[in-house]
Amino acid sequence: MLGIEHLLFVLTTFAFPPVALTVLLCIILATFGKSLGLRQMYVDTLINIFEWGARQIKTTEKIRRKESAVNTPFFYNKIAELEDDEDDELKSLETPRFEATDGITDDDLEIEMRSDTRSETESHDSGEDFPSVDSDYGDESCLKRKFGSTTSLASVGSCCSLRNRKMSESSTLGIIKRETQIYLDDNFSEDIPDEVFVRSRGWAAIRDSVDFVKAGMEAIIEDEVTSRFEAEQLVSWNMLTRTSIKFYQFVNWKLSALWIIGFLFRYCVMLPLRFTIFCIGLIFLISSTALIGLVPVLSWKKKLNHKCMLICYRILSRSLTAVVYFHDEHYKAEKQGICVANHTSPIDALILSIDNVYALIGQKHDGLLGIVQRALSRASSHIWFERSEAKDRHVVAQKLREHCTDPDKLPILIFPEGTCINNTSVMMFKKGSFEIETTIYPIAMKYDSRFGDAFWNSSEQSWCGYIMRMMTSWAIICNVWYLPPMTKRVGEDAVDFANRVKKEIANKGGLVDLEWDGGLKRAKVPPKMVAKQQERYANRLSRYTSVSEVVKHEDVQVTLEMDKTVSGYASLEDLPEDVFVDEEDETFEVHEEIDENDENDENEPDSTIRKRRIVDTIPLVKI
Repeated sequence: MLGIEHLLFVLTTFAFPPVALTVLLCIILATFGKSLGLRQMYVDTLINIFEWGARQIKTTEKIRRKESAVNTPFFYNKIAELEDDEDDELKSLETPRFEATDGITDDDLEIEMRSDTRSETESHDSGEDFPSVDSDYGDESCLKRKFGSTTSLASVGSCCSLRNRKMSESSTLGIIKRETQIYLDDNFSEDIPDEVFVRSRGWAAIRDSVDFVKAGMEAIIEDEVTSRFEAEQLVSWNMLTRTSIKFYQFVNWKLSALWIIGFLFRYCVMLPLRFTIFCIGLIFLISSTALIGLVPVLSWKKKLNHKCMLICYRILSRSLTAVVYFHDEHYKAEKQGICVANHTSPIDALILSIDNVYALIGQKHDGLLGIVQRALSRASSHIWFERSEAKDRHVVAQKLREHCTDPDKLPILIFPEGTCINNTSVMMFKKGSFEIETTIYPIAMKYDSRFGDAFWNSSEQSWCGYIMRMMTSWAIICNVWYLPPMTKRVGEDAVDFANRVKKEIANKGGLVDLEWDGGLKRAKVPPKMVAKQQERYANRLSRYTSVSEVVKHEDVQVTLEMDKTVSGYASLEDLPEDVFVDEEDETFEVHEEIDENDENDENEPDSTIRKRRIVDTIPLVKI
């Protein structure tokens, strides 16, 4: 017992003073909104460590590949040597961000096609996911490349994805990757050799059906909706076992030692400091709001609330080692209005409240969240409603309208998606907050998942467990963009206005714009949505059937312009008559016509080509 007492005395003497000084320094700096740059130095050091770890993994893979190539044929050994020679030093790790870009010119695409192998190797080494283009035909003048995931059924008939996909190392399933697609022009058939392209009704129907089959197979393997409700996996390891299942294997003793040191640092050093700062910030939040609620003068109460809320949220952000970069702060909301942002985790409101004070809206909770909600309501006006009222949209809209029309109230912060998305996309915005005639202040948020994933999967993890995971991460890095204020246009309904705001947020944050409802996270697809997609399929395939719905001439023209098939023919009447073969006997009649007209056709310049074309297409048309 005496030895244990001496050990505790030594620990309290040498450990507690540094801890106390560190906590006190963080609180003082957070109070005045200042920083010594230590967090930025900490983040830069982590980046260097991650880069060194990635080089170790790459070096180990090279060694294993050389060892496994000992028993391979000479040809494969040469290929492995060439690949090793092309591997340059690993570039700096950078969070992949796919934004909409302009179309690439034909000359640029031709140059890129020539350097296909080199660019694919370099993109693999740098951790980027830009696969090279592999075309089915020789001429690529009709190809355009666009970044973004578009597996929705609306674009099924107009695009053809890459045939040569790279394995998705950043995906949980690791099966497919849909980040780059090739869009084909409507007149692409001019560049296809005549021996390959067969202009017939059956062949055109088959070509159009392939896109539908491809979209269905991709949706079965890995659709673009359910993957947004799971944590994003990283391409390179960040020394956290929660990052990806592919890094659970032993690489070398250097990385193992580094992981052990990082584990002890996060749980034995960072976690106690962060938990202490979190408790201090929470106590200050509850006590300060209780005192502010006693102030009778409204103007004083509003100023005190603004100062105290900024201090509280800055202290709480220090408990997560949050490094937030704010851009375009001149667009920040200063008066009443609605601020909308994409939703990733419960700490979104904490991150945004570091720079501005907002009123919040949400359902009432119990436990720790309930204590925080009641504390916030003492100092300012927030909207908390019961679960029974949440189903009554008119009641919530009325409360929201009353709050926005009061000039003494704070701008209200809303997350229109209604659920947490893994910060790779923006899903459908609910139209309730866009029905109110007020100014909308869009905000785009993008987290850097290299240092810690801020996404909260509420169906698998409790709120306290989520906070524990955040405190044991390396850091929380986030970029926030304030967008110009937006108002509803003349004649624009709430749905179109919500989609327009969502598109701006997605473009600014480098996120994928999806039209799917985030409610699919916990609910099944409604039958109405399924019937709508089936109807779109049927409308496209109805042009190749003898029985189709008769529509007006104007509707036919619009449909043909929007849904023109990849075969180049919009309807059955546009096809040549000499390619229809409905019976087996007609095949022999075509042969006889060719034999009888040989002498007459020899005087024509393309007679040989025409005969070869018809003969070669007979088996395909017969099929």
